[in-house]
Amino acid sequence: MHNLFILLAMFLTGAFFITGIYWWALRETARRRLRSTLEIPVEAKSTTVNTLTEHRGVTGWLYRAGFRRPLALGVFLASTFVLFLLGLFIWRQLSVLGITDLAVDTVRSIPGGVGNVLVPFVLAIPWFFVLLLTLLPLLVVRAKRRQRVKEIEQDLPLLLDLLNTLAQAGIGFDAALDQILGAANEKRPLVNEFRIFQIELLAGRSRVDALKHLMRRVQIPTFNAFVSAVLQAEMMGSAMSETLKTQAIEIRKRRQEKARAAAMAIPTLLVLPMVIGFLPGIFIVLIGPLLFEAFGMLGQTLRGVSGQ
Repeated sequence: MHNLFILLAMFLTGAFFITGIYWWALRETARRRLRSTLEIPVEAKSTTVNTLTEHRGVTGWLYRAGFRRPLALGVFLASTFVLFLLGLFIWRQLSVLGITDLAVDTVRSIPGGVGNVLVPFVLAIPWFFVLLLTLLPLLVVRAKRRQRVKEIEQDLPLLLDLLNTLAQAGIGFDAALDQILGAANEKRPLVNEFRIFQIELLAGRSRVDALKHLMRRVQIPTFNAFVSAVLQAEMMGSAMSETLKTQAIEIRKRRQEKARAAAMAIPTLLVLPMVIGFLPGIFIVLIGPLLFEAFGMLGQTLRGVSGQ
């Protein structure tokens, strides 16, 4: 028990040490980038891309999932490492305490040779547990990303309808967007993304660059199509109301097609639950009496042979 606490303390100390080093490195990198950005001439600032808003690889994946703090990557890597060590420690304790050997002996005692077939699966269960613990942060981020995509796709049609209505009433795109965001829930991811878009406009960034950054931050096909249409209307000088109306119709059609596809996939998805739920009962009802009679006749035959 004492060794357990020592190992756990070592794991936590190592994780905090790695996280502290990564946080310091991120802070120094951000300071250097900010210093280099401030040294750029004023005439060139409008054409340069702010490297602080560029996210690629694992950092971009975490950023699109909503984890946008500077320590997000460090926490993700540290938690993955700590959970991996924890899984190895649990696997080691199972081996030391003999729980794995006991499970293997119990499985091998199953008659008919079935136990020998199940032994590899029993030995693989601790490693599966280690893998599951290691992938737990990845699964959490993946679930968060899916939830974020779902919420954005739910809010986008309503946003387009409202923008289209206000545009047809003669209100400009920025004014209409500001009114809609003022009445929307601040916790929704689509609202937060458009708030960042407004902040970039107020900071002096051009509308085209702000829209490109908005599309790069979200990275959802439906949303990208909408932003691309707005970008084209902005650069070509076409009517924004017609563009919004067309995009609202197309997104509504896509949602209808998606709903039809989901409805058509329901029978296929129900096959496995029906097989698991109904076939065992059917086999028991139909084959159970036959097996009972067969075992009874076999028992009588064996007793008659033993009596002779």
